[in-house]
Amino acid sequence: MFRRRDRTQVVADPTKKENAPETASKGGQPNRQGLFFRLVFLFGLVSLSYILGACAIYFDLPSSTFLKQAFTGAVAWYQSRSVAQSTDERLSPLTLGKIDRADKTCDGFTLCMYGTDSRAMLVNMLGEVVHQWHVPFSEVWSAPPHLRGRIDNASVYFNDGHLYPNGDLLVVVEGPINASNSSNGYGLIKLDKDSRVIWKYAEHCHHDVDVGEDGTIYSIVNEIVEKIPQGLENIPTPCMVDHVDVISPEGKRLKRIRILEAFQESSYAPLLGIFERPRPGTASSPGTLPAFRQDEIRRDVLHTNAIKVLSQTMAPKFPLFRAGQILISPRQLDAIAVLDPDSAKVVWASRGPWRSQHDPSFLENGHLLLFDNLGSPRGSRVLEFDPQTLAFPWSYPGEVDRPFFSQIRGMSQRLPNGNTLIVNSVGCEVFEVTPQRDVVWSCSTGQVTLNRARRYSPDQLQFLKGAQRARP
Repeated sequence: MFRRRDRTQVVADPTKKENAPETASKGGQPNRQGLFFRLVFLFGLVSLSYILGACAIYFDLPSSTFLKQAFTGAVAWYQSRSVAQSTDERLSPLTLGKIDRADKTCDGFTLCMYGTDSRAMLVNMLGEVVHQWHVPFSEVWSAPPHLRGRIDNASVYFNDGHLYPNGDLLVVVEGPINASNSSNGYGLIKLDKDSRVIWKYAEHCHHDVDVGEDGTIYSIVNEIVEKIPQGLENIPTPCMVDHVDVISPEGKRLKRIRILEAFQESSYAPLLGIFERPRPGTASSPGTLPAFRQDEIRRDVLHTNAIKVLSQTMAPKFPLFRAGQILISPRQLDAIAVLDPDSAKVVWASRGPWRSQHDPSFLENGHLLLFDNLGSPRGSRVLEFDPQTLAFPWSYPGEVDRPFFSQIRGMSQRLPNGNTLIVNSVGCEVFEVTPQRDVVWSCSTGQVTLNRARRYSPDQLQFLKGAQRARP
């Protein structure tokens, strides 16, 4: 019996093996069809979820807050990965461009801030470093009270600053936006010429800083708020808003001016109408933000990127303003404005052909100079603007000049001889042009974004003591 059973199994097994391929062959087509229908079902489910989520956000349904927070978190995670990858780049040396017309330039020392790891360099007209400042972020704050999580020294950088005659350097410190820190403002510090910390200001200072004639410091600070002023309920919360902190020369806060309220309580409040959303079923006006830009606005309502105080000596050139008032640049409004620190109100504001502008400044001739990032189809440009006549007496580039483009950052500085220094941040270069728009000097940072570059004349920098010449 044992053998018969054995033989039966031997006979039966080949039959199963022979039938198996036939079954697989007959069932192959249904299996492929089943997989196809499952994929179609999954795609339909994802598409439906996307549409329902979009409707929830657009109509502000109860689940919209969770969806927006999830989206914001995903963006922050992606940005943190991008920043982490960019910090691996090595700081490249400055390279002098092919054009250097010594008879046309306004010679001086250029303060450059680029790359990461909290560093600033002062270079001469040949692009040679004559002095530098550097301090690791962890040596300034080992446990920063205004930030969360571990801060990588290599990811932190100097974004702008003010250089004093004795070599002290006041710098705005920025770092990556990520899931732990929703602001790129990492603080304000004052260093001596040997990079020793004199004082530090633990607030979310970002973009720009200016120093008045009496030594008072004006800094842009942002914070996340849960409540918005009454009448501005169209701005979703929580959101990031900007303030102006007025700081003593010793680094102590004297006053805080809330920029959103400064607009709301002024005759320029209608500029905030850009944040209004149409009612469901009504058409959007041309000046109304698209619904899906609300997440960007949620994170950064005004994105104020520049601050300049009007000095006593320059005030007579600006009859519309008075000394001590502050020029600011809220990028999200595509506007520039003048803020009165005493009344804490906006006393003048203007929109123009510029878009996402940066670095407006007062000029000796009573005009304003600004960097227009996105206002021209040819690229970025620098505009000289008359606040009284609303005319544009000068701009660069002209019709035949070399175009350039910096979607973010960028700055311009009018030099004593009438030339203009232009920082093409994304293009990693700084160059000098004459009133006739001729390029007479340029310098490159290679492939590393140039945050800021500002020219100082030799007599402004007493700490060099004649040991260094602007053009050796």
